[in-house]
Amino acid sequence: MKDDQSSDTALGATVIRAVHQVLDTRPLILEDPISPLLVGDDGMRAIQENPGRHATFAARGLRSHIVLRSRYAEDELRLASGSGITQFINLGAGFDTFAFRQPGWAGRLKIVEVDHPATQAAKREALEKARITVAPNVDFLPLDLERSAFLLAAAAPFLDASRPTFVACLGVLAYLRPQTTESVFHAVAKMPRGSRLLFAFASHEPSALTPGASVAERTAARGEPWLTRFDASELEPRLLSIGFRTVVFLDPARAAARYYRDRTDLPAPRKTRLCQAVV
Repeated sequence: MKDDQSSDTALGATVIRAVHQVLDTRPLILEDPISPLLVGDDGMRAIQENPGRHATFAARGLRSHIVLRSRYAEDELRLASGSGITQFINLGAGFDTFAFRQPGWAGRLKIVEVDHPATQAAKREALEKARITVAPNVDFLPLDLERSAFLLAAAAPFLDASRPTFVACLGVLAYLRPQTTESVFHAVAKMPRGSRLLFAFASHEPSALTPGASVAERTAARGEPWLTRFDASELEPRLLSIGFRTVVFLDPARAAARYYRDRTDLPAPRKTRLCQAVV
C-alpha cells in the first residue's frame, strides 16, 4: 500500500457485509447495521438495484467467508470475555464495525483498533460522516505493520501489559510479508498467559467457494497482492514452536453445523481458513 492510500479491500469487505444485511436470508450470520451506514445511500442503492451481481456462486462464496470470519471472531471474543479477558486488539481493523455496534457484554472491554494510518483516517472520516459515535472504550492506533512491525510498546498507552488480550486479525495476514506475519505471531505469543490470536489465513490451495486465484488477482491489480499463504498442517507446529499452548481451527463441518443449518443462500466453507492460538 502507498503511504497516503486507504485500503480498497478493507472498504470492499464492508460493502460485502452491507450486501449481507439486505440481500441474504434471515437470520443473518452477521447482524451488522453499521456497514450500510458506512457504505452510504448511494452505495446501498447500487446494491439493491443490481442484486444479480451479488448472487453469483463466487460472490456468495466470498460473502460467506467474510461474514463467517467476523461472526466467529465475535463469538469467540464473547466467550473469552466471559472467562475474564478485558482487552481486545482488532489488528488490521479496516472498516470493521464491531466497536461501533457493541453488544452489552462488550462494554467491559478495552478495544484498540490498529491499522495503516491512511486506512484508519479514511474510516474515521466515514464514521464522522455517518454520525456514528465512538464509544469511550474504543481507541485508535495508526500503525504501518510493514514498517514498524507489531510492537507491543505501541499499544502500551491503551492496554495493561500484565493482563491477557484477545487479538483478532481478519483478512490481513495474506497482505503482509512472511517476516511481518511472523513478527505478529511472536508478538502475541509474548503476551500474558491466556491471551489469544484469532486470524484468517489464505491457503496455498484456492477454494471453490472463495476462489483464491481470482480474488488474489483482483486485489493485486488494486495494489494489494497476497504475499503470505499457509496450510493448516504447517500452521499448528509453527505456532506451538513459537510459544502458543494450543491451536484450534474452525473446520468446515463444525462451521456448517454452527452457522449454516437450513441455509440455502450462502454456501458453507469447504476449507479451513480460521485459526485460534492461545498463549
